[in-house]
Amino acid sequence: MTEQSIRLPLLKRLAEQAMADSDFRSVARDDMELALVQFGYELNDRERAFVFRFRQALEEANVDLKLAKEVDLDALLDDTEDPEGLEQLINSHFP
Repeated sequence: MTEQSIRLPLLKRLAEQAMADSDFRSVARDDMELALVQFGYELNDRERAFVFRFRQALEEANVDLKLAKEVDLDALLDDTEDPEGLEQLINSHFP
């Protein structure tokens, strides 16, 4: 695994925390970079770009993470066997 590989388990854990942890959301709402640092997420450039693109896609789709507990992250991430295709995955689920 290279330094720029996307670590799906890490991104899944981050997404689960974003849905379940109101403290994380309150920080991330105003400053996602600070939330990542404060809650111990050390993302590489590709992961960081994915997180910010995913966040933008959720905002554009008017998805509130507090209400998104029914999102099946396993199914969402299992839609692709290629972590390199995550941008396409986002676009297919959040057009």
